[in-house]
Amino acid sequence: MLENYDKEYLKKVLLRAAATLAGIAVIFYIGYQIWHKVTASVKYEPATPYTYTVKTTGEGYVFRSEKVIASPGEGSIVPSVESGTKISAGTIVANLYSSSAEDERQKLADIEAQLALLSLSAADSLTNRDVSKLDAETYGIIAEIRRNVEQGKYAEAISHEQNLLSIVTRRNAAAGTSTDVSSQIEELKRKRDGITAGLGTLVSSVMTPSAGWYYTETDGYETIFTPEKIVNASYAEFKNIVATNPVSTEKDAGKTVTSSTWRFVCELSGESLDTKEVGKEYTIYFPHNRGMKISMTLERISRSGDVGIAVFKSDKIPEGFNFLRMQSYELLENEYTGFRIPKSAVRIVDGQMGVYVLTGEVVHFRLIEVITEYENTYIVEMDHKEPVEEETKAPSPADTGEVAQSPEWSPGGSKDSDTETESESATETETAPAVYKWLGLNENVITSGKGLSDGRIITNIN
Repeated sequence: MLENYDKEYLKKVLLRAAATLAGIAVIFYIGYQIWHKVTASVKYEPATPYTYTVKTTGEGYVFRSEKVIASPGEGSIVPSVESGTKISAGTIVANLYSSSAEDERQKLADIEAQLALLSLSAADSLTNRDVSKLDAETYGIIAEIRRNVEQGKYAEAISHEQNLLSIVTRRNAAAGTSTDVSSQIEELKRKRDGITAGLGTLVSSVMTPSAGWYYTETDGYETIFTPEKIVNASYAEFKNIVATNPVSTEKDAGKTVTSSTWRFVCELSGESLDTKEVGKEYTIYFPHNRGMKISMTLERISRSGDVGIAVFKSDKIPEGFNFLRMQSYELLENEYTGFRIPKSAVRIVDGQMGVYVLTGEVVHFRLIEVITEYENTYIVEMDHKEPVEEETKAPSPADTGEVAQSPEWSPGGSKDSDTETESESATETETAPAVYKWLGLNENVITSGKGLSDGRIITNIN
Protein backbone atom coordinates (compact mmCIF):
# COMPACT_ATOMS: atom_id res chain seq x y z
CA MET A 1 0.00 0.00 0.00
CA LEU A 2 2.82 2.37 0.96
CA GLU A 3 4.70 1.44 -2.17
CA ASN A 4 1.66 2.33 -4.32
CA TYR A 5 1.38 5.69 -2.53
CA ASP A 6 5.06 6.47 -3.19
CA LYS A 7 4.63 5.67 -6.85
CA GLU A 8 1.60 7.91 -7.19
CA TYR A 9 3.40 10.75 -5.42
CA LEU A 10 6.49 10.37 -7.59
CA LYS A 11 4.31 10.38 -10.71
CA LYS A 12 2.63 13.63 -9.64
CA VAL A 13 6.02 15.24 -8.94
CA LEU A 14 7.33 14.27 -12.35
CA LEU A 15 4.18 15.57 -14.08
CA ARG A 16 4.48 18.88 -12.24
CA ALA A 17 8.18 19.14 -13.20
CA ALA A 18 7.35 18.40 -16.83
CA ALA A 19 4.59 21.02 -16.81
CA THR A 20 6.95 23.55 -15.25
CA LEU A 21 9.63 22.88 -17.90
CA ALA A 22 7.06 23.15 -20.67
CA GLY A 23 5.92 26.48 -19.26
CA ILE A 24 9.50 27.73 -19.13
CA ALA A 25 10.00 26.65 -22.75
CA VAL A 26 6.86 28.50 -23.84
CA ILE A 27 7.98 31.63 -21.99
CA PHE A 28 11.45 31.36 -23.56
CA TYR A 29 9.94 30.95 -27.04
CA ILE A 30 7.64 33.94 -26.58
CA GLY A 31 10.57 35.99 -25.28
CA TYR A 32 12.71 34.96 -28.22
CA GLN A 33 10.00 36.03 -30.68
CA ILE A 34 9.65 39.39 -28.94
CA TRP A 35 13.45 39.82 -28.96
CA HIS A 36 13.62 38.82 -32.63
CA LYS A 37 11.16 41.59 -33.51
CA VAL A 38 13.52 44.26 -32.21
CA THR A 39 16.87 42.79 -33.21
CA ALA A 40 18.51 41.37 -36.32
CA SER A 41 21.98 40.77 -37.73
CA VAL A 42 22.76 43.33 -40.44
CA LYS A 43 25.73 44.56 -42.41
CA TYR A 44 26.07 48.05 -43.81
CA GLU A 45 28.43 50.38 -45.66
CA PRO A 46 28.46 54.20 -45.87
CA ALA A 47 27.10 56.03 -48.91
CA THR A 48 30.13 57.85 -50.34
CA PRO A 49 30.78 59.49 -53.75
CA TYR A 50 32.00 57.14 -56.47
CA THR A 51 32.84 57.83 -60.13
CA TYR A 52 32.12 55.15 -62.72
CA THR A 53 33.93 55.68 -66.03
CA VAL A 54 32.76 54.23 -69.34
CA LYS A 55 35.62 53.75 -71.85
CA THR A 56 36.12 52.47 -75.38
CA THR A 57 39.44 50.67 -75.89
CA GLY A 58 41.34 49.67 -78.99
CA GLU A 59 44.21 50.64 -81.27
CA GLY A 60 44.53 53.79 -83.34
CA TYR A 61 47.04 55.44 -85.67
CA VAL A 62 49.12 58.63 -85.58
CA PHE A 63 49.11 60.97 -88.60
CA ARG A 64 51.71 63.77 -88.73
CA SER A 65 53.27 66.20 -91.19
CA GLU A 66 56.68 64.56 -91.73
CA LYS A 67 59.49 65.06 -94.21
CA VAL A 68 62.09 62.33 -94.61
CA ILE A 69 65.71 63.50 -94.77
CA ALA A 70 67.63 61.49 -97.35
CA SER A 71 71.20 60.40 -96.72
CA PRO A 72 73.67 62.36 -98.94
CA GLY A 73 75.63 59.21 -99.80
CA GLU A 74 76.91 55.80 -98.75
CA GLY A 75 78.28 55.35 -95.26
CA SER A 76 77.13 55.63 -91.66
CA ILE A 77 74.75 58.30 -90.41
CA VAL A 78 75.46 59.53 -86.87
CA PRO A 79 72.89 61.98 -85.40
CA SER A 80 74.33 65.15 -83.90
CA VAL A 81 71.16 66.24 -82.06
CA GLU A 82 68.85 64.23 -79.84
CA SER A 83 65.65 62.80 -81.24
CA GLY A 84 62.67 65.11 -80.71
CA THR A 85 64.75 68.28 -80.62
CA LYS A 86 63.13 71.40 -82.06
CA ILE A 87 65.31 72.80 -84.82
CA SER A 88 65.26 75.57 -87.43
CA ALA A 89 65.74 75.16 -91.18
CA GLY A 90 69.36 74.52 -92.17
CA THR A 91 70.37 72.96 -88.84
CA ILE A 92 72.99 70.20 -88.99
CA VAL A 93 71.21 67.20 -87.49
CA ALA A 94 73.59 64.36 -88.42
CA ASN A 95 76.94 63.53 -90.00
CA LEU A 96 77.83 61.01 -92.72
CA TYR A 97 81.00 58.95 -92.21
CA SER A 98 82.83 56.93 -94.84
CA SER A 99 82.58 53.56 -93.12
CA SER A 100 79.36 51.65 -93.76
CA ALA A 101 80.00 48.75 -91.36
CA GLU A 102 76.50 47.48 -90.63
CA ASP A 103 77.36 46.18 -87.16
CA GLU A 104 78.79 49.58 -86.15
CA ARG A 105 75.74 51.38 -87.46
CA GLN A 106 73.50 49.03 -85.49
CA LYS A 107 75.49 49.66 -82.33
CA LEU A 108 75.07 53.40 -82.81
CA ALA A 109 71.34 52.99 -83.38
CA ASP A 110 71.05 50.91 -80.19
CA ILE A 111 72.99 53.50 -78.21
CA GLU A 112 70.77 56.32 -79.50
CA ALA A 113 67.66 54.36 -78.50
CA GLN A 114 69.05 53.72 -75.01
CA LEU A 115 70.00 57.39 -74.61
CA ALA A 116 66.45 58.43 -75.53
CA LEU A 117 64.97 56.03 -72.97
CA LEU A 118 67.34 57.07 -70.21
CA SER A 119 66.72 60.75 -70.92
CA LEU A 120 63.00 60.17 -70.36
CA SER A 121 63.72 58.30 -67.13
CA ALA A 122 65.95 61.12 -65.91
CA ALA A 123 63.12 63.59 -66.53
CA ASP A 124 60.63 61.52 -64.48
CA SER A 125 60.14 61.89 -60.74
CA LEU A 126 59.44 58.25 -60.02
CA THR A 127 59.38 56.52 -56.65
CA ASN A 128 58.69 53.05 -55.31
CA ARG A 129 54.98 53.84 -55.34
CA ASP A 130 55.05 53.91 -59.16
CA VAL A 131 56.45 50.37 -59.48
CA SER A 132 53.11 48.51 -59.38
CA LYS A 133 51.60 50.87 -61.95
CA LEU A 134 54.56 50.42 -64.30
CA ASP A 135 54.42 46.63 -63.77
CA ALA A 136 50.77 46.68 -64.86
CA GLU A 137 51.70 48.69 -67.98
CA THR A 138 54.46 46.17 -68.76
CA TYR A 139 52.10 43.19 -68.49
CA GLY A 140 49.59 45.04 -70.67
CA ILE A 141 52.10 45.55 -73.47
CA ILE A 142 53.30 41.94 -73.27
CA ALA A 143 49.69 40.74 -73.52
CA GLU A 144 49.14 43.01 -76.52
CA ILE A 145 52.29 41.74 -78.25
CA ARG A 146 51.15 38.16 -77.69
CA ARG A 147 47.70 38.99 -79.08
CA ASN A 148 49.26 40.59 -82.18
CA VAL A 149 51.43 37.51 -82.78
CA GLU A 150 48.45 35.17 -82.39
CA GLN A 151 46.59 37.23 -85.00
CA GLY A 152 49.57 37.22 -87.35
CA LYS A 153 50.16 40.98 -86.95
CA TYR A 154 53.92 40.70 -86.61
CA ALA A 155 54.75 44.27 -87.65
CA GLU A 156 52.37 45.60 -85.01
CA ALA A 157 53.91 43.31 -82.39
CA ILE A 158 57.40 44.63 -83.19
CA SER A 159 56.14 48.22 -83.04
CA HIS A 160 55.62 47.87 -79.27
CA GLU A 161 59.33 47.27 -78.66
CA GLN A 162 60.24 50.86 -77.81
CA ASN A 163 57.28 51.30 -75.47
CA LEU A 164 58.17 48.10 -73.66
CA LEU A 165 61.81 49.11 -73.27
CA SER A 166 60.79 52.57 -72.07
CA ILE A 167 58.47 51.25 -69.38
CA VAL A 168 60.95 48.61 -68.17
CA THR A 169 63.68 51.27 -67.94
CA ARG A 170 61.42 53.61 -65.99
CA ARG A 171 60.26 50.76 -63.77
CA ASN A 172 63.83 49.82 -62.85
CA ALA A 173 64.63 53.45 -62.13
CA ALA A 174 61.57 53.71 -59.85
CA ALA A 175 62.48 50.50 -58.03
CA GLY A 176 66.11 51.56 -57.62
CA THR A 177 67.34 48.39 -59.31
CA SER A 178 69.23 50.24 -62.04
CA THR A 179 72.45 52.15 -61.61
CA ASP A 180 72.55 55.95 -61.57
CA VAL A 181 70.85 57.22 -64.75
CA SER A 182 73.24 60.14 -65.22
CA SER A 183 76.30 57.88 -65.11
CA GLN A 184 74.63 55.48 -67.58
CA ILE A 185 74.00 58.35 -70.00
CA GLU A 186 77.62 59.51 -69.78
CA GLU A 187 78.89 55.96 -70.33
CA LEU A 188 76.72 55.53 -73.44
CA LYS A 189 77.94 58.84 -74.84
CA ARG A 190 81.55 57.71 -74.41
CA LYS A 191 80.74 54.48 -76.26
CA ARG A 192 79.06 56.45 -79.03
CA ASP A 193 82.09 58.73 -79.39
CA GLY A 194 84.38 55.69 -79.53
CA ILE A 195 82.34 54.02 -82.27
CA THR A 196 82.08 57.29 -84.19
CA ALA A 197 85.86 57.68 -84.12
CA GLY A 198 86.19 54.31 -85.85
CA LEU A 199 83.78 55.12 -88.66
CA GLY A 200 86.42 56.66 -90.89
CA THR A 201 86.47 60.15 -92.28
CA LEU A 202 83.62 62.66 -92.18
CA VAL A 203 82.06 62.71 -95.66
CA SER A 204 79.42 65.40 -95.18
CA SER A 205 76.97 66.89 -92.76
CA VAL A 206 73.22 66.40 -92.97
CA MET A 207 71.04 69.50 -92.72
CA THR A 208 67.28 69.61 -92.38
CA PRO A 209 65.63 71.73 -95.10
CA SER A 210 62.64 72.55 -92.88
CA ALA A 211 62.06 73.86 -89.39
CA GLY A 212 60.32 71.58 -86.92
CA TRP A 213 61.24 68.64 -84.70
CA TYR A 214 64.03 66.29 -85.73
CA TYR A 215 63.70 62.53 -85.19
CA THR A 216 66.55 60.13 -85.79
CA GLU A 217 64.36 57.15 -86.73
CA THR A 218 61.94 56.62 -89.59
CA ASP A 219 59.36 53.83 -89.90
CA GLY A 220 58.56 53.90 -93.63
CA TYR A 221 55.04 55.30 -93.10
CA GLU A 222 55.98 58.98 -93.31
CA THR A 223 54.53 59.34 -96.83
CA ILE A 224 51.55 57.06 -96.10
CA PHE A 225 50.11 58.34 -92.81
CA THR A 226 49.86 61.97 -93.88
CA PRO A 227 47.29 64.57 -92.75
CA GLU A 228 46.32 65.23 -96.38
CA LYS A 229 45.22 61.61 -96.82
CA ILE A 230 43.10 61.41 -93.68
CA VAL A 231 41.34 64.79 -93.43
CA ASN A 232 38.79 63.77 -96.09
CA ALA A 233 39.25 59.99 -96.11
CA SER A 234 36.28 57.65 -96.15
CA TYR A 235 36.17 54.60 -93.89
CA ALA A 236 37.24 52.38 -96.82
CA GLU A 237 40.16 54.70 -97.66
CA PHE A 238 41.29 54.62 -94.03
CA LYS A 239 41.31 50.80 -94.10
CA ASN A 240 43.45 50.91 -97.25
CA ILE A 241 45.93 53.29 -95.58
CA VAL A 242 46.47 51.06 -92.54
CA ALA A 243 46.85 48.01 -94.79
CA THR A 244 49.64 49.64 -96.86
CA ASN A 245 53.16 48.25 -96.42
CA PRO A 246 55.91 50.68 -95.35
CA VAL A 247 58.60 51.84 -97.75
CA SER A 248 62.32 51.13 -97.27
CA THR A 249 64.17 53.26 -94.70
CA GLU A 250 67.74 52.19 -95.59
CA LYS A 251 68.72 55.54 -97.11
CA ASP A 252 67.00 57.73 -94.51
CA ALA A 253 68.96 60.11 -92.30
CA GLY A 254 65.99 60.85 -90.07
CA LYS A 255 62.94 63.02 -90.49
CA THR A 256 61.56 66.45 -89.61
CA VAL A 257 58.07 66.86 -88.21
CA THR A 258 57.05 70.20 -89.69
CA SER A 259 53.91 70.97 -87.69
CA SER A 260 52.86 70.68 -84.06
CA THR A 261 49.39 69.61 -85.22
CA TRP A 262 48.90 65.85 -85.28
CA ARG A 263 45.98 63.51 -85.55
CA PHE A 264 44.95 60.28 -83.90
CA VAL A 265 42.49 58.13 -85.85
CA CYS A 266 40.60 55.15 -84.47
CA GLU A 267 37.80 52.86 -85.56
CA LEU A 268 34.61 53.06 -83.46
CA SER A 269 31.21 51.41 -83.46
CA GLY A 270 28.22 53.27 -84.80
CA GLU A 271 26.75 53.34 -81.29
CA SER A 272 29.85 55.10 -79.98
CA LEU A 273 29.92 57.54 -82.91
CA ASP A 274 26.29 58.47 -82.25
CA THR A 275 27.36 59.98 -78.93
CA LYS A 276 30.21 62.04 -80.42
CA GLU A 277 30.07 65.70 -81.40
CA VAL A 278 32.46 67.20 -83.96
CA GLY A 279 34.36 70.15 -82.51
CA LYS A 280 34.12 68.86 -78.93
CA GLU A 281 37.15 67.92 -76.82
CA TYR A 282 37.60 64.33 -75.64
CA THR A 283 40.12 62.80 -73.27
CA ILE A 284 42.20 59.99 -74.75
CA TYR A 285 44.27 57.84 -72.42
CA PHE A 286 47.38 56.10 -73.78
CA PRO A 287 48.03 53.32 -71.22
CA HIS A 288 51.24 52.05 -72.85
CA ASN A 289 52.70 55.47 -73.61
CA ARG A 290 53.76 56.59 -70.14
CA GLY A 291 50.09 56.50 -69.16
CA MET A 292 49.48 59.91 -70.70
CA LYS A 293 46.03 61.51 -70.92
CA ILE A 294 45.66 63.97 -73.78
CA SER A 295 42.72 66.25 -74.59
CA MET A 296 42.04 66.14 -78.32
CA THR A 297 39.37 67.79 -80.49
CA LEU A 298 37.14 65.59 -82.62
CA GLU A 299 37.79 66.94 -86.12
CA ARG A 300 35.55 64.68 -88.19
CA ILE A 301 33.62 61.42 -88.36
CA SER A 302 33.36 59.09 -91.35
CA ARG A 303 30.83 56.26 -91.12
CA SER A 304 30.21 53.08 -93.06
CA GLY A 305 27.17 51.21 -91.80
CA ASP A 306 27.56 50.17 -88.17
CA VAL A 307 31.22 51.27 -87.94
CA GLY A 308 33.32 54.28 -88.79
CA ILE A 309 36.36 56.35 -87.89
CA ALA A 310 36.86 59.27 -85.56
CA VAL A 311 39.65 61.75 -86.39
CA PHE A 312 40.97 63.54 -83.31
CA LYS A 313 43.34 66.51 -83.57
CA SER A 314 45.78 68.25 -81.24
CA ASP A 315 48.23 71.13 -81.75
CA LYS A 316 50.35 70.24 -78.73
CA ILE A 317 53.34 67.90 -78.59
CA PRO A 318 53.40 66.40 -75.07
CA GLU A 319 56.87 66.15 -73.58
CA GLY A 320 58.13 62.58 -73.58
CA PHE A 321 55.25 61.27 -75.70
CA ASN A 322 56.32 58.43 -77.99
CA PHE A 323 54.74 59.05 -81.40
CA LEU A 324 54.67 55.39 -82.29
CA ARG A 325 52.60 54.95 -85.44
CA MET A 326 50.12 52.57 -83.81
CA GLN A 327 48.95 53.29 -80.27
CA SER A 328 46.73 51.50 -77.78
CA TYR A 329 44.14 53.88 -76.39
CA GLU A 330 41.20 54.28 -74.02
CA LEU A 331 38.60 56.84 -75.02
CA LEU A 332 36.59 58.35 -72.19
CA GLU A 333 32.94 58.02 -73.23
CA ASN A 334 31.17 59.13 -70.06
CA GLU A 335 31.52 59.53 -66.32
CA TYR A 336 28.85 59.01 -63.69
CA THR A 337 29.33 60.24 -60.14
CA GLY A 338 26.99 59.21 -57.35
CA PHE A 339 26.52 56.72 -54.53
CA ARG A 340 27.47 53.14 -55.42
CA ILE A 341 24.71 50.82 -54.17
CA PRO A 342 24.67 46.99 -54.45
CA LYS A 343 21.56 45.83 -56.31
CA SER A 344 20.82 43.41 -53.49
CA ALA A 345 20.33 46.36 -51.11
CA VAL A 346 17.58 47.99 -53.18
CA ARG A 347 13.93 47.66 -52.07
CA ILE A 348 10.50 48.85 -53.20
CA VAL A 349 8.41 50.35 -50.39
CA ASP A 350 5.04 52.00 -51.05
CA GLY A 351 5.85 51.80 -54.75
CA GLN A 352 9.05 53.81 -54.26
CA MET A 353 12.60 52.62 -54.88
CA GLY A 354 15.11 52.98 -52.11
CA VAL A 355 17.35 51.37 -49.51
CA TYR A 356 17.30 50.84 -45.80
CA VAL A 357 19.81 52.76 -43.70
CA LEU A 358 20.82 52.39 -40.07
CA THR A 359 20.85 55.50 -37.90
CA GLY A 360 22.12 54.54 -34.48
CA GLU A 361 20.01 51.44 -33.82
CA VAL A 362 16.98 52.51 -35.87
CA VAL A 363 16.23 51.45 -39.45
CA HIS A 364 14.97 54.09 -41.89
CA PHE A 365 13.93 53.83 -45.52
CA ARG A 366 15.62 56.23 -47.96
CA LEU A 367 14.68 57.00 -51.56
CA ILE A 368 17.18 56.62 -54.42
CA GLU A 369 17.28 57.61 -58.10
CA VAL A 370 19.34 55.37 -60.38
CA ILE A 371 21.68 57.14 -62.83
CA THR A 372 23.24 54.05 -64.40
CA GLU A 373 24.17 50.48 -63.56
CA TYR A 374 27.10 48.14 -64.09
CA GLU A 375 27.63 44.54 -63.04
CA ASN A 376 25.69 44.12 -59.76
CA THR A 377 25.79 47.78 -58.80
CA TYR A 378 23.72 50.93 -59.25
CA ILE A 379 25.11 54.46 -59.34
CA VAL A 380 22.46 56.67 -57.77
CA GLU A 381 21.95 60.43 -57.63
CA MET A 382 23.61 62.24 -54.71
CA ASP A 383 21.97 65.66 -54.89
CA HIS A 384 18.27 66.41 -54.70
CA LYS A 385 17.56 70.12 -54.46
CA GLU A 386 13.79 69.95 -54.13
CA PRO A 387 12.42 70.31 -50.59
CA VAL A 388 11.63 67.05 -48.80
CA GLU A 389 8.62 66.73 -46.56
CA GLU A 390 9.03 65.55 -43.00
CA GLU A 391 9.51 61.81 -42.89
CA THR A 392 6.50 59.82 -41.74
CA LYS A 393 7.15 56.48 -40.26
CA ALA A 394 5.59 53.31 -41.62
CA PRO A 395 3.54 51.13 -39.20
CA SER A 396 5.82 49.70 -36.53
CA PRO A 397 6.05 46.00 -35.67
CA ALA A 398 4.15 46.73 -32.45
CA ASP A 399 1.17 48.05 -34.45
CA THR A 400 1.01 45.23 -36.97
CA GLY A 401 2.09 42.41 -34.70
CA GLU A 402 4.55 41.11 -37.30
CA VAL A 403 7.72 42.14 -39.11
CA ALA A 404 7.29 43.14 -42.77
CA GLN A 405 9.74 41.50 -45.17
CA SER A 406 10.99 43.69 -48.05
CA PRO A 407 11.64 41.98 -51.38
CA GLU A 408 14.63 42.78 -53.55
CA TRP A 409 13.94 45.21 -56.38
CA SER A 410 14.17 44.03 -59.98
CA PRO A 411 14.38 46.13 -63.17
CA GLY A 412 10.82 45.14 -64.09
CA GLY A 413 9.49 46.25 -60.74
CA SER A 414 8.48 42.68 -59.84
CA LYS A 415 8.19 41.53 -56.25
CA ASP A 416 8.44 38.30 -54.37
CA SER A 417 5.11 36.50 -54.77
CA ASP A 418 5.45 34.87 -51.34
CA THR A 419 5.90 38.15 -49.49
CA GLU A 420 3.40 40.96 -49.09
CA THR A 421 5.04 44.32 -49.76
CA GLU A 422 4.39 47.56 -47.94
CA SER A 423 2.85 48.89 -51.19
CA GLU A 424 0.17 46.17 -51.10
CA SER A 425 -0.60 46.94 -47.47
CA ALA A 426 -1.03 50.62 -48.29
CA THR A 427 -3.42 49.82 -51.15
CA GLU A 428 -5.54 47.56 -48.99
CA THR A 429 -5.95 50.17 -46.27
CA GLU A 430 -6.38 52.97 -48.85
CA THR A 431 -3.86 55.19 -47.12
CA ALA A 432 -1.50 57.63 -48.85
CA PRO A 433 2.10 56.43 -49.33
CA ALA A 434 4.54 57.53 -46.67
CA VAL A 435 6.92 60.37 -47.53
CA TYR A 436 10.56 59.32 -47.20
CA LYS A 437 13.81 61.27 -47.37
CA TRP A 438 16.44 60.85 -50.07
CA LEU A 439 19.61 58.92 -49.31
CA GLY A 440 22.25 61.26 -47.92
CA LEU A 441 26.04 61.40 -47.79
CA ASN A 442 27.68 58.94 -45.35
CA GLU A 443 24.41 57.32 -44.31
CA ASN A 444 24.90 53.63 -43.48
CA VAL A 445 23.22 51.64 -46.25
CA ILE A 446 22.16 48.18 -45.05
CA THR A 447 23.56 45.65 -47.51
CA SER A 448 22.61 42.47 -45.66
CA GLY A 449 19.76 41.79 -43.24
CA LYS A 450 16.33 40.17 -42.92
CA GLY A 451 12.97 41.42 -41.76
CA LEU A 452 13.81 45.08 -42.33
CA SER A 453 11.19 47.79 -41.99
CA ASP A 454 11.13 51.53 -41.42
CA GLY A 455 11.38 52.27 -37.70
CA ARG A 456 12.66 48.88 -36.66
CA ILE A 457 15.25 48.71 -33.87
CA ILE A 458 18.48 46.82 -34.58
CA THR A 459 20.82 45.85 -31.75
CA ASN A 460 22.89 43.10 -33.39
CA ILE A 461 25.14 44.88 -35.88
CA ASN A 462 28.07 43.37 -37.82
